[in-house]
Amino acid sequence: MSSGKLSLHNVSVNFGATSVLKDISFSLEKGKTLTVVGPSGCGKSTLLNVLSGIIKNYEGDLFMGTQQLRNAGLTFGYVPQNFGLLAWKKVRDNILLPAKINREIKIDKDEVNDVLTKLELTELLDRYPSQLSGGQRQRVALARVFISHSDILLMDEPFSALDTLAADTSRELFLDLWRKYRPTTIFTTHNLSEAVKLGKHILLLGKQPATVLRFVDNPIFESQSKLNEFEFATFKKKLMGWIREGANSRE
Repeated sequence: MSSGKLSLHNVSVNFGATSVLKDISFSLEKGKTLTVVGPSGCGKSTLLNVLSGIIKNYEGDLFMGTQQLRNAGLTFGYVPQNFGLLAWKKVRDNILLPAKINREIKIDKDEVNDVLTKLELTELLDRYPSQLSGGQRQRVALARVFISHSDILLMDEPFSALDTLAADTSRELFLDLWRKYRPTTIFTTHNLSEAVKLGKHILLLGKQPATVLRFVDNPIFESQSKLNEFEFATFKKKLMGWIREGANSRE
């Protein structure tokens, strides 16, 4: 497996005559989190689909360190907006599905038990997705990617369908697991508060065709538990100012 930074250089995507992404460039250190913020429909999901390999027709380059991303021997975990669970399989089988598809994924029983305990899923293993709440389905999707030891974790607005309490709980559970396993993680969101809570770095995108307005280092990511509401709100206000500045420059 390659080490180093995940880097995108001038990545652009066109669907026919429609330009969706335009010259997207940034670098993300291994084991860090990045939240991608932009208006609905700007191309955030398209960016994840390029990174995951779902979209193969794009311009530009993707690297991990000095290697082309596709040749770096990395594993990807993907949590889509609908969580991607198979309705006809029980929770246990949904969680273990990647290891059944890819025999190279080695499952450690102690780690599985640790993840299931942290996500409060041990009593739900014999249920089907239809028997779970939205928050529970979201935690099943998290368990699946963490026990698979994904090198790069891609999450497409994973908490947007949850109510406020369930979303807050799921974010905290995610951060607990991320701090232990440290996968390189990229989220998409249109929620600035969520972006600040989850992203060591924040990528601000403009409206379609999405361009990079600003790549921001989040100075309060590691110290949020010690912050007061004023400090949190001040940083959010600064982000909003950069978004408006970028939007005005394109008009």
